[in-house]
Amino acid sequence: MIKFRENSLTIYMKYLTIIRHAKSSWEQPDLDDIARPLNERGKNAIKIIGKHLQENHLQADLIISSPAIRAHETAKGVSEWLLYDEKKLLLEPVVYFGTSSAIIEMLKKINDRHTDVFLFGHEPILSSLIFQLTKTTLEKFPTCSVFRIAFKADSWSAIKTGNKELFVYPKLLTE
Repeated sequence: MIKFRENSLTIYMKYLTIIRHAKSSWEQPDLDDIARPLNERGKNAIKIIGKHLQENHLQADLIISSPAIRAHETAKGVSEWLLYDEKKLLLEPVVYFGTSSAIIEMLKKINDRHTDVFLFGHEPILSSLIFQLTKTTLEKFPTCSVFRIAFKADSWSAIKTGNKELFVYPKLLTE
């Protein structure tokens, strides 16, 4: 558990890193939305983001993904860069089928031994989730974007409004 002292009080922190799936393929237009895989541009974006997260020493102790193929593939690709055991990756239907409020309820049930959670999902639900948790309005949340939030909380059930720590996406890192 990460903690620091602030005015002689011990503050415990929880971190949520929200990542939109990488670019998906439209080669098979009749494929169900949930079954769309990544395209080559998406696979390259994972390398850019994965390397950036690795170089900045961001490490998940729990990764949760939408069950959609493109989100799951993105989570697995980033997991490799972070040396996270992909067998521990959780697929949560609420991230694909639910609402931002339902995702917050899911987050509040996370075991408190987890300090740093990565969540892989879709638009527009992720922008809504970011707004609910930080009051930050994003003009755009491109594919493979990363938005990291820090919460001053010792329990996931206690998370309310957090602070933006990072917002980055592949194009920003390659310009």
